[in-house]
Amino acid sequence: MSELLRLEGISKSFPAPDGSLVEILSGLDLSLEEGEVISIVGRSGSGKSTLLSIAALLLSPDGGRILYGGQDTSSLTAREVSSLRSASMGFIFQSSILLEDFSALENVAMPLLIQGKGRREAFSAAERLLEKVGLSERMGYRPGQLSGGERQRVAIARALSPSPSVVFADEPTGSLDERSAADIESLLLSAVRSEGLGMIIVTHDRNLAERADRMLLLSEGRLFDEGV
Repeated sequence: MSELLRLEGISKSFPAPDGSLVEILSGLDLSLEEGEVISIVGRSGSGKSTLLSIAALLLSPDGGRILYGGQDTSSLTAREVSSLRSASMGFIFQSSILLEDFSALENVAMPLLIQGKGRREAFSAAERLLEKVGLSERMGYRPGQLSGGERQRVAIARALSPSPSVVFADEPTGSLDERSAADIESLLLSAVRSEGLGMIIVTHDRNLAERADRMLLLSEGRLFDEGV
C-alpha cells in the first residue's frame, strides 16, 4: 500500500474570549494509507472537526506540514489546492448539504460537471453510483422528497463521484436514527473499501469507530491509538 496523506507536527490554536490563545492541536502526526479507514474519536471540543478540516486543506494549521502523495502542500497555490481537493477528496457531513433545487441525480453529477466532464459522462456515472447506494428508484427526487437516510445515501454517492483517493466523513450518521445509521455505516464502509479508498471518519458513534482499521483518540491536541 502507498501513503495517501501525512500530517507532520500539526498545531492549531484559536483565540479565547479573554484574548488568550487556546491550543487545540499540538505537534500532531497522522498518516493514511491507500485502502485504510481511520476513525477519530474524542470528547466534544477536542478538535476533531478542526483536524479533519486541516487534513482536507480547508483550514490552515499554525505549524507543521501536510503531504498528499508525498507532496508538501504548503508550496501549492490556492488554485492548485482547490484542484487537488476537487480531484482527490470526497466529503460527507452530518447534514447531507445537498442542493435543494436539484434532483439526487443532478447533485451526484455536479462534482463531475465542475471537473469539466461532459454532461452525458457525468450523468451516466451518477446513475451508476445511485444504483450502487440503492437509490435507482429515487434519482429524480429532490432532497426534500427523500428521508434522512436516503439523503445520506445521495451524499455518499456524491462524495464518490469525482473518484477521490481520500474520503473525509464528519459525523456521517449523527443525524440519523439507530437503524438508519447502521445501514448507512455499512453502506459507506462497503463503498469505500470496494474502491480501495482511504477514509478518515470523525464520529461520536463508538460502533462506527470500531469498524475502522484504526481507531484513534484525540486528546490534549494529540492522537492516541485506541485499537479496534
